Amino acid sequence: MKKKIILITGSSGFIGNFFLRYALKKGLKVIDILRKKNYHNSSLKLLRKKYSKNYESIFYSKSTELQKKLENKKKIDYFINFATLYKNSHLHSEIPAFIESNIIFPSIILDLIYSKVNKVINFGTMMQHVNGKDYTPKNFYASTKSAFEMILNFYTSQNKKLKYYNLKFYESFCEIDNREKLIPTLLKNYKKNKTTTIISSKLELNIIHLNDIIKAIDIVLNKNFKSGNYCLKQTKNIKIKNFLFTINKNLKKKIKVNYLNKKMKKPLLSRLKSLPNWKADSKLEQKIKRQFYNADN
Repeated sequence: MKKKIILITGSSGFIGNFFLRYALKKGLKVIDILRKKNYHNSSLKLLRKKYSKNYESIFYSKSTELQKKLENKKKIDYFINFATLYKNSHLHSEIPAFIESNIIFPSIILDLIYSKVNKVINFGTMMQHVNGKDYTPKNFYASTKSAFEMILNFYTSQNKKLKYYNLKFYESFCEIDNREKLIPTLLKNYKKNKTTTIISSKLELNIIHLNDIIKAIDIVLNKNFKSGNYCLKQTKNIKIKNFLFTINKNLKKKIKVNYLNKKMKKPLLSRLKSLPNWKADSKLEQKIKRQFYNADN
């Protein structure tokens, strides 16, 4: 049986690159779409050399170039959209970039492949659902993610055999994580003996491991169930102040934190459906704690 072909975007980003490496190690066949500025990306170049039979890149400088390059690909089984431009707030001048990355770019790809692809996996955010379910975006970024989902609905209406899965979560974590998120920032500052400012002592986060995201993708690719929106979440939020207090009990050098007094609403646990046959890593808190304990030795 011929290998299924997965087309992905965002392979130079954190989660997309994590999946790319996983997929290639597993022997899956992957094609990614990259801007020409990524042609000299050394880590991706090494992967193309190591997995030359299973990994191919399509480079472009203008979106008009994609038509011919994708039309030559007679078979694409799955499309996974990792590409995203994220900022919690935006400047007026940044609006075109948000729309280009989060709406126009994936829409052009869908327009070229929707008739021959079987499944689309698109990553959204629970910031699209600040009240837990309905589309109420927290910021402009979240509104662009919702806009693309409406476009995705249009293409699935044009190809009745096409199934789509919008996978959404609150926060993610990985042991090798340099993103400007709270846990990596706390760990980085801890190693430097610096104080981390946190917006509120009442802050709560719902965090899943990147391996949980990979597990969700595997389920979607290998199982057949209804198209729709699915939330990937822990059963409970982490209360950050209490969590750091418990970690500090076992550290020789303490985590330094300065809490601001901003009003905080805890994240509502989603009323979106959970992905069938999926469960979050129940030992996530222990894994985060271990990062600090290792740094303390």
